[in-house]
Parts: sequence; structure tokens; C-alpha cells
Amino acid sequence: MSESVTYGAAFADVYDDWYGESDDLAAVVDVLCESRPRRVLELGVGTGRIALAVAERLAATKKFATDATLMCGIDESPEMLAQLRAKDTQQRISSHLGDMVSDQPPGPFDVVFLSYNTLFNLVGAQLQFKCIASAATRLATPGRLVIDACIIDPNAPTSGTTNERRGPWTLQTTSTFDPTSGHVDGITLSTHDDGRVVRRPFRIGYQPPQAIDATCERAGLRLVSRYSSWRKTAFSDSSSRHVSVYDNVR
Repeated sequence: MSESVTYGAAFADVYDDWYGESDDLAAVVDVLCESRPRRVLELGVGTGRIALAVAERLAATKKFATDATLMCGIDESPEMLAQLRAKDTQQRISSHLGDMVSDQPPGPFDVVFLSYNTLFNLVGAQLQFKCIASAATRLATPGRLVIDACIIDPNAPTSGTTNERRGPWTLQTTSTFDPTSGHVDGITLSTHDDGRVVRRPFRIGYQPPQAIDATCERAGLRLVSRYSSWRKTAFSDSSSRHVSVYDNVR
């Protein structure tokens, strides 16, 4: 697509309003912290809606409430990170501006995670592999990589338009899906109650769970759990999302 604006620049001003309630944060934190990690890294930390909740849980666990406890996050969007830093009044998150493929902060981390389709913001299987392989080298032993992503029906329409009302916004999203490459290109037009109409382009590189598993195996990671939601709902062939947990076997 022709738009060069980043996802963060396109959506930072409305991200928390649109997606802040999309997950059960307590369930998300339960999965991410079930191995009682000391150090956690979020790739594509965005506005910090999950990272802040994880940091709070870590700080509340007395056994790990030491200088060794650290929540880190990296994002390529200064717009997103500006919102994170404004919310992080207790400075619990070490945030980094950079590319989550080549600029990941040094480990070791007990848990590295990518939530809400963040992996797919890397368009192309090779970029996704480089990101996962880099994360694998930063995992402690034992350590875990957790990926939360959607599942697209291979028979889904290759194009479409949706309309919805979300708070004070009217949204019209037009997108196309190439099942061969996995590319999804789209534009969300948000009409605001003050009369503004904002174009918000996006592009993702979709991979099905089996392809992500193969990518993780190449990086020395092994699938140990898969759910259809952060609430640990049983995964099935009809699931529309997956939360996949990989152990470091390098």
C-alpha cells in the first residue's frame, strides 16, 4: 500500500479508547506471570496497557519485588511510547524506542510476549523469524515466549467493508486479504463527533498457528500450551484466536 505512516502514528491517539477493554487484563497477566518471572519483555509495548498491569503484578509479589524485577518494553512508535510514559507514573517500565526485530534490549528475560496480533505488524515470514529468533536468544533457561494472534479462515472473503460505532467515533474499515502471501491491507476511516474524519492505514502479515509453530521451532522454541483466549479456553479447529506458549529448548 502507498501509505508510509506507521501503525503507531496512525492509531496512538485512539488506541486505548478503542482497544483498552478488549482483553481481560487479569487473565492476560495470569498467563504471563504463571511461571513467576523476574524479568519480562513485551515486543510492541504500545501504550503499555498490558505491560503496566504485568509490572503491577510483579511489584505486588513480595518475593520478586526487588531490583531484579523489571518490566521492559520496546516499540517503534514514539507516539505510543509517549502515552506509556505519561501513564507510568511510578516508572515501573523500562521502555525502549526501536525496532522489535533488531533493537531488542539485552536479556535474559524469563518471559517475552507479543500480544494482540503484534507479530503480524512484521510483514513477511523472514522478519517474523528474525524477531522470534532474537527473542529466543534473550530468553533465560527456562524461559517462555507467548504469542497472542488472530486466526483467519482460509476461506474468508478477500475483501470487505465493515461499519461500527465505537464510543464517540463512527468507524468504516475497508480491507483486502491475500491468502497466498497472508498480507492484509486496510484503511479505517474514523469520523469523530467534532466532524473530523481521520484516515488510519494498516498492514499486517498473517501466518496461521502451524506456520508460527514452525518458525518458533527453527528458533529453538517448543510449543507447550495453546488456548483460544487468555482465559485458557480450550483451543479447537473453530477458534478465531490463539494464545500460544513456547518453552526455550535451546
